[in-house]
Amino acid sequence: MAKSGRKPGRPQKNPVEAGQSAGGETTSAYFRRILTESPNLLEAGSNAETLKRWLKDHGDQKTVPNNIRANLANVKSVLRRQTRATGRRQEAKRATEPGALSAPPIRRAGHKLETLEEHIDDALTLAKNLDREGLENVIQYLRHARNLVVWRMGK
Repeated sequence: MAKSGRKPGRPQKNPVEAGQSAGGETTSAYFRRILTESPNLLEAGSNAETLKRWLKDHGDQKTVPNNIRANLANVKSVLRRQTRATGRRQEAKRATEPGALSAPPIRRAGHKLETLEEHIDDALTLAKNLDREGLENVIQYLRHARNLVVWRMGK
Protein backbone atom coordinates (compact mmCIF):
# COMPACT_ATOMS: atom_id res chain seq x y z
CA MET A 1 0.00 0.00 0.00
CA ALA A 2 1.34 3.47 -0.89
CA LYS A 3 2.24 5.87 1.90
CA SER A 4 0.19 8.98 2.34
CA GLY A 5 1.81 12.38 1.93
CA ARG A 6 1.69 13.25 5.64
CA LYS A 7 1.83 11.44 8.90
CA PRO A 8 -1.32 11.24 10.99
CA GLY A 9 -1.49 13.68 13.84
CA ARG A 10 0.87 16.19 12.26
CA PRO A 11 -0.51 19.52 11.08
CA GLN A 12 -0.14 20.30 7.39
CA LYS A 13 2.62 22.80 6.58
CA ASN A 14 1.79 26.33 5.56
CA PRO A 15 2.29 26.57 1.74
CA VAL A 16 4.62 29.57 2.17
CA GLU A 17 6.78 27.59 4.60
CA ALA A 18 6.81 24.66 2.17
CA GLY A 19 8.35 26.87 -0.55
CA GLN A 20 5.09 27.75 -2.28
CA SER A 21 3.13 30.95 -2.41
CA ALA A 22 -0.53 31.00 -1.52
CA GLY A 23 -1.37 30.60 -5.23
CA GLY A 24 0.53 27.30 -5.41
CA GLU A 25 3.59 28.73 -7.20
CA THR A 26 6.99 27.76 -5.83
CA THR A 27 9.45 30.46 -4.86
CA SER A 28 11.76 29.45 -7.72
CA ALA A 29 8.89 29.59 -10.21
CA TYR A 30 7.91 33.02 -8.87
CA PHE A 31 11.42 34.42 -9.39
CA ARG A 32 11.78 32.67 -12.77
CA ARG A 33 8.55 34.34 -13.93
CA ILE A 34 9.64 37.77 -12.64
CA LEU A 35 13.10 37.53 -14.23
CA THR A 36 11.79 36.37 -17.61
CA GLU A 37 9.22 39.21 -17.60
CA SER A 38 11.97 41.76 -16.81
CA PRO A 39 15.33 40.58 -18.23
CA ASN A 40 17.00 43.78 -17.00
CA LEU A 41 16.58 42.44 -13.44
CA LEU A 42 18.53 39.34 -14.44
CA GLU A 43 21.54 41.39 -15.51
CA ALA A 44 21.31 43.80 -12.57
CA GLY A 45 24.16 43.44 -10.11
CA SER A 46 21.87 44.05 -7.15
CA ASN A 47 18.83 42.05 -6.11
CA ALA A 48 17.28 45.02 -4.28
CA GLU A 49 14.62 45.79 -6.89
CA THR A 50 13.55 42.16 -7.22
CA LEU A 51 13.39 41.75 -3.44
CA LYS A 52 11.29 44.95 -3.14
CA ARG A 53 8.87 43.45 -5.62
CA TRP A 54 8.77 40.21 -3.60
CA LEU A 55 7.94 42.19 -0.45
CA LYS A 56 5.21 44.09 -2.29
CA ASP A 57 3.70 40.84 -3.62
CA HIS A 58 3.94 39.20 -0.19
CA GLY A 59 2.38 41.93 1.93
CA ASP A 60 2.26 39.79 5.06
CA GLN A 61 6.09 39.75 5.22
CA LYS A 62 8.01 42.69 6.71
CA THR A 63 11.51 41.51 5.79
CA VAL A 64 12.90 39.12 3.20
CA PRO A 65 13.97 35.82 4.78
CA ASN A 66 17.43 34.49 4.00
CA ASN A 67 16.04 31.40 2.24
CA ILE A 68 14.18 33.67 -0.21
CA ARG A 69 17.37 35.64 -0.89
CA ALA A 70 19.27 32.41 -1.50
CA ASN A 71 16.52 31.14 -3.79
CA LEU A 72 16.66 34.33 -5.86
CA ALA A 73 20.45 34.08 -6.16
CA ASN A 74 20.19 30.45 -7.30
CA VAL A 75 17.50 31.18 -9.88
CA LYS A 76 19.48 34.14 -11.29
CA SER A 77 22.59 31.98 -11.53
CA VAL A 78 20.75 29.21 -13.39
CA LEU A 79 19.06 31.63 -15.80
CA ARG A 80 22.34 33.44 -16.55
CA ARG A 81 24.10 30.14 -17.22
CA GLN A 82 21.29 29.04 -19.56
CA THR A 83 21.52 32.38 -21.40
CA ARG A 84 25.27 31.99 -21.86
CA ALA A 85 24.91 28.38 -23.06
CA THR A 86 22.20 29.39 -25.53
CA GLY A 87 24.41 32.19 -26.87
CA ARG A 88 27.33 29.80 -27.39
CA ARG A 89 25.11 27.29 -29.19
CA GLN A 90 23.79 29.99 -31.52
CA GLU A 91 27.32 31.25 -32.18
CA ALA A 92 28.50 27.72 -33.02
CA LYS A 93 25.49 27.20 -35.28
CA ARG A 94 26.23 30.44 -37.16
CA ALA A 95 29.86 29.42 -37.63
CA THR A 96 28.86 26.15 -39.32
CA GLU A 97 26.35 27.74 -41.69
CA PRO A 98 27.35 27.97 -45.36
CA GLY A 99 28.78 31.35 -46.22
CA ALA A 100 30.01 31.99 -42.69
CA LEU A 101 33.34 33.73 -42.44
CA SER A 102 36.17 31.31 -41.80
CA ALA A 103 38.10 33.71 -39.57
CA PRO A 104 40.14 32.11 -36.85
CA PRO A 105 38.34 32.16 -33.51
CA ILE A 106 39.37 34.91 -31.15
CA ARG A 107 40.90 33.49 -28.00
CA ARG A 108 38.79 34.39 -25.01
CA ALA A 109 41.37 33.45 -22.43
CA GLY A 110 44.82 34.92 -22.18
CA HIS A 111 46.28 38.34 -22.41
CA LYS A 112 44.50 40.82 -24.69
CA LEU A 113 47.77 42.24 -25.95
CA GLU A 114 48.84 38.75 -27.07
CA THR A 115 45.65 38.52 -29.10
CA LEU A 116 46.36 41.93 -30.63
CA GLU A 117 49.90 40.83 -31.49
CA GLU A 118 48.57 37.70 -33.21
CA HIS A 119 46.14 39.76 -35.28
CA ILE A 120 48.88 42.17 -36.31
CA ASP A 121 51.05 39.19 -37.30
CA ASP A 122 48.19 37.84 -39.42
CA ALA A 123 47.78 41.23 -41.13
CA LEU A 124 51.54 41.42 -41.69
CA THR A 125 51.59 37.97 -43.31
CA LEU A 126 48.61 38.87 -45.47
CA ALA A 127 50.24 42.12 -46.62
CA LYS A 128 53.47 40.28 -47.53
CA ASN A 129 51.56 37.64 -49.50
CA LEU A 130 49.45 40.18 -51.38
CA ASP A 131 52.14 42.54 -52.62
CA ARG A 132 55.40 42.78 -50.69
CA GLU A 133 56.84 45.65 -52.72
CA GLY A 134 53.64 47.61 -53.27
CA LEU A 135 52.69 47.46 -49.59
CA GLU A 136 56.17 48.11 -48.23
CA ASN A 137 55.03 51.13 -46.18
CA VAL A 138 52.09 49.17 -44.72
CA ILE A 139 54.43 46.31 -43.80
CA GLN A 140 56.76 48.73 -42.01
CA TYR A 141 53.87 50.25 -40.06
CA LEU A 142 52.59 46.80 -39.10
CA ARG A 143 56.07 45.74 -37.92
CA HIS A 144 56.33 48.93 -35.90
CA ALA A 145 52.87 48.35 -34.39
CA ARG A 146 53.74 44.75 -33.50
CA ASN A 147 57.00 45.85 -31.88
CA LEU A 148 55.15 48.46 -29.80
CA VAL A 149 52.66 45.83 -28.60
CA VAL A 150 55.49 43.41 -27.70
CA TRP A 151 57.30 46.21 -25.87
CA ARG A 152 54.09 47.09 -24.01
CA MET A 153 53.62 43.45 -22.96
CA GLY A 154 57.14 43.42 -21.52
CA LYS A 155 56.38 46.29 -19.14
